[in-house]
Amino acid sequence: MADPANSLPAVANPTRLETASPAGERSPETELEPNVIEVEDTDDLNETASNIDDRISTYTASLSSSVVDYPTENGRRYHAFRAGAYYGPNDESEQDRLDFHHAMIVKLIGKKLFLSPINTEKSQRILDIGTGTGVWATEVGELLPNSEIIGNDLSANQPTWVPPNVKFEIDDVESPWVNAYKFDFIFCRYMVGAIADWPKLMNNIYKNTNPGGWVEFQDYDLLYTSDDGSLTEEHQTLKWIRLILEACDKMGRDGRPGPKLEKWVREAGFVNIVHEKFIVPIGPWPKDPHHKDVGMCNLIQMLNGLEAFSLRVFCGVLGWTRAEVLVLLAMVRKELKSCKFHAKYYFHVVYAQKPGATDEK
Repeated sequence: MADPANSLPAVANPTRLETASPAGERSPETELEPNVIEVEDTDDLNETASNIDDRISTYTASLSSSVVDYPTENGRRYHAFRAGAYYGPNDESEQDRLDFHHAMIVKLIGKKLFLSPINTEKSQRILDIGTGTGVWATEVGELLPNSEIIGNDLSANQPTWVPPNVKFEIDDVESPWVNAYKFDFIFCRYMVGAIADWPKLMNNIYKNTNPGGWVEFQDYDLLYTSDDGSLTEEHQTLKWIRLILEACDKMGRDGRPGPKLEKWVREAGFVNIVHEKFIVPIGPWPKDPHHKDVGMCNLIQMLNGLEAFSLRVFCGVLGWTRAEVLVLLAMVRKELKSCKFHAKYYFHVVYAQKPGATDEK
């Protein structure tokens, strides 16, 4: 089995937490980490909070990447194709945040674009579901110049200057698939709150994967917790994320797909399943450098995305006014920048193989 080099240098201690692999299936040889992150000293955290805006500016500068009439709601632009199918905007601010989020996730999982053990020496036909800005597809296209990469999304936000082996399509992955061919590797990341029927999507992916091909899902469990009890019922941040999850339920979308991915993948018929879980801190409160770095990146993308996450679902689903939403978000923003609580949530990566004559085990 060829190792997915991903061309990016490995980090010394990625935030990999645990591996859940059914008996009889392959399990990666990785060191498991404790489920609790040590908190930075109070004095250091206070110093961090005092200059948090300067740190945000520095991180943003170092990590950010530089057909349709789009509708506008509450001052934000949204996709027009299958209008309403996805809650998030597609304007420039959100595109910048998505590129930054991509850089954070690559950092989180060990500076890799994917974890699936695909054969990088062999030409592959690769599909990136919900490609967003197209940054993942573009980087994979540069990494695997002999492979063909297709990215699909509801919005045409992707760049025009891309490697010749990369192309983008406007499509709704939950509509019937009409591909004339199957794929060797299907990648699906960050679809939390966007999919109405995950088992149906898994079945479509299974049907459109070549025997012996690989699939990989990367997604969140958006339930915020704190090991030391510092995140309490009094915090507006906890109120806010619970309302987001409530709105997802009302829309028939899952705000916590991460823990369920393994079950859905298995039920679709895939084998050689590997499930890894990563801690995502909110803010630079962890003591160890890797978690601190990821936490700072996460704080930035959350601050930049508060309105994107909230306006359409709070106003359109929960019945709030725009003014009410902005007041809540101002309180959440203040709490997040204070570094007073040590919150975290989890990012799940599940990859698996379609059985067939070309299985590589």
